[in-house]
Amino acid sequence: MKTLLYSVLILSVVALAGCFGQGDDGTAADSTSAVTAEETAEKTDGEAQEEKPKKPKKEKSIKVNVGEVAQGNLVLPVFADGAIRTPKSLLIKTKVGGELLSVLVRDGDHVRKGQVLARIDPREYEIALEESRYRHLQALSQMAAEADTFTVNHAAMEEFTTGRDKLESLYKRGGLTREEYQNRLLELEMDSLNKGAFREAVFQQRTGLAEARMAEERARLNLEYTDIRAPFSGIIQGLTMVAGEIVSTGTSVCTIFNNDHLEAVINVLEADLGNLSEGRPVLLSVPATGETLEAKIDVISPTLDIATRTCEVIIRFDNPEGKYRPGMFVRTRIAGWIYPDKLMVPKAALLTRDNRTLVFKKDDDRAKWLYVDTGLMNDDWVEILAVHSGGSLAPGDEVIVSDHLTLAHEAKIKVRKRIPAVSRWDFADLGEGAIAEGAAQ
Repeated sequence: MKTLLYSVLILSVVALAGCFGQGDDGTAADSTSAVTAEETAEKTDGEAQEEKPKKPKKEKSIKVNVGEVAQGNLVLPVFADGAIRTPKSLLIKTKVGGELLSVLVRDGDHVRKGQVLARIDPREYEIALEESRYRHLQALSQMAAEADTFTVNHAAMEEFTTGRDKLESLYKRGGLTREEYQNRLLELEMDSLNKGAFREAVFQQRTGLAEARMAEERARLNLEYTDIRAPFSGIIQGLTMVAGEIVSTGTSVCTIFNNDHLEAVINVLEADLGNLSEGRPVLLSVPATGETLEAKIDVISPTLDIATRTCEVIIRFDNPEGKYRPGMFVRTRIAGWIYPDKLMVPKAALLTRDNRTLVFKKDDDRAKWLYVDTGLMNDDWVEILAVHSGGSLAPGDEVIVSDHLTLAHEAKIKVRKRIPAVSRWDFADLGEGAIAEGAAQ
């Protein structure tokens, strides 16, 4: 009986549970079903979000440098090396001998023109001058004693001067040979002497006055030579003498250099010589100082060195600060061939892709490639002969000169720096003659 009661109770509980587990439509509505519905709703919202369109990425600008297209003279330089020298250097030697009393300078001293460098004992030369003066006075005394027998024919002297001038004029015109001129001049002199034209000169010679005068002048000159002076302003080098040394005539004292004005002597190859001329502009580089001077050709040697097949070319320049010294190595660029009115782009703008030459032109904020044909070129510029595709080039246009190796057509760019269109030869007047020669080639 109890068993039956328990069975009825269990069935009632199960029936009651089934009533609570059904929804309005009679389906199951347990907790698991509720969670699955929530997840489905969340998943549907996510898919809806993914299907919304994304914002496009902002295009990044590439920073570049640009240069300007130019129209003008394209210069093909001639390269040559050489060295600096001074045209004003001199080995100073003694002109008289004797004991060296003093040396007043040292190596490296700057001296002015006429400054005394050293002194030789002058006493012997002072005595020689006094002796020559006494002989001079003696000759004057003898001449005074014989003055009453001395007469001068001034008319004869004038006649001689006129005749001599006519002979010289006839000789210069080719009317007389040299031998005929000398013979007729001798006859004229003898005739004039007989007429009294040279009485004064003969009188001075007979009394010894003429010889005494020359001896006195020579002695005075030798005395002056005991002071060894600088012939020009400059710097002393190679001085080895000391006071007390006995020197003879022609002994080397020192060398004096003046570096205010220097010369660069370069050797130009024979093949590069044909179009060069004096006055042509030159860029003179001195590696020792890292500087480049603007100069011109002053001299072109009329001969060539047979062994090296080069010609010596001289370029003169000032050295006011004394930075450049004889012996320094130099490199030069000479304006050799000059071609006028060429359309040019900076050499740095040129690229080669697929064996074709191109440049990138700046078009607003975009880089556009232009395939081009090129002609002449130097270290800075390239001649543009034609533009094949992508547009055109004209003076004043800007082309990209940096960061363009991986640049693409229509790439967005931003200018970092503008490189001005400057020619190395702007300092010089190239001249129409030079342009005509270059163009003819």
